[in-house]
Amino acid sequence: MSDDHDHGHGHDDDHVLIVDRLPAGAWRVDAGGSEVAFTARTLLGLVPVRGRFERFSGELRVDPDGGAGGLLVVEPASIQTGLAKRDRDLRSAAYFDAERYPQMTFTLERAAPGAQHQLDVAGTLEVCGKRIAIGFQAQAITHGDHLHVEGSVVVDHDLAGLGWAKPGLVSSRVRAQVALTLTRA
Repeated sequence: MSDDHDHGHGHDDDHVLIVDRLPAGAWRVDAGGSEVAFTARTLLGLVPVRGRFERFSGELRVDPDGGAGGLLVVEPASIQTGLAKRDRDLRSAAYFDAERYPQMTFTLERAAPGAQHQLDVAGTLEVCGKRIAIGFQAQAITHGDHLHVEGSVVVDHDLAGLGWAKPGLVSSRVRAQVALTLTRA
């Protein structure tokens, strides 16, 4: 993965480097340069539905020895799929129950070097009061004083006890995707 863009940060001479170990320090998610999105399938798995969350925040702490921890907080009420009725349904008690559960969180417990410049990430996703252990691979890129982390994970919300699957209408699996830009805190 390469970064051919100048992000307007004045780092023309900085090197872009794919890393398999996160740089030590305290980091904060720059929501303006980041995305938290998902893809699900409806109607017998034929129609992809893509959406994103407009409000989220996060932090990352990396120890000098490489140990990492952090938190990504997402507001389900900010969901946008391009269809207002569907968004209202997703915010309702039938799905995210955004009024009762105004935040869903991913707590990072480990980000260790993996194969082929990947990070093996593990943590806990909390949605609607349910805690789900998840693991996935991510890619990290340093660019001057910025850190970019991208990854995706498939969550089977039916197996997680969320009960969102509707046979023939909504698949039990959703792919969550993050593309986070972090700056030093």
